[in-house]
Amino acid sequence: MSFKGLKPILYAGREVWPLIEGGKGVSATNHMSSGAWAAAGGIGTVSAVNADSYDPTGKIIPQVYEQLTRRERHEQLIAYGIAGGVEQVRRAHEVAGGKGAININVLWEMGGAQPILEGILEQTKGMVAGVTCGAGVPYKLSEIAQRFGVHYLPIISSA
Repeated sequence: MSFKGLKPILYAGREVWPLIEGGKGVSATNHMSSGAWAAAGGIGTVSAVNADSYDPTGKIIPQVYEQLTRRERHEQLIAYGIAGGVEQVRRAHEVAGGKGAININVLWEMGGAQPILEGILEQTKGMVAGVTCGAGVPYKLSEIAQRFGVHYLPIISSA
């Protein structure tokens, strides 16, 4: 594949086209779009915001909060976030078939952003190349990315 005037770059140890799928929150960019983008040689971006997870039949698992306390519901939100993010990354990685790269996108202002991001990165070592982030001031994100050995690509919404 060739693009006039565009050359591949080295990103996370892989040669990829410098074309990054924009990470859209609330599962708008999922494993299917991100895996296909990476399979074409680009950088696919999985949304790690309320990401879907699936039962063994492939049906989306509803995120239901039946706990009595706010703390327990928050812990469940984090568990759902990690499970969904991990599932989306794993599926995107499969779809990509070893091509391109997979990033994840988080909203720093979402509930439990830091433990969700850390939980996903802990369980997807070698599958995630980088993290993008919008919506908030992700003051710890560069430290987290460094700790997990992934790139941090900040989103700058305006000049």
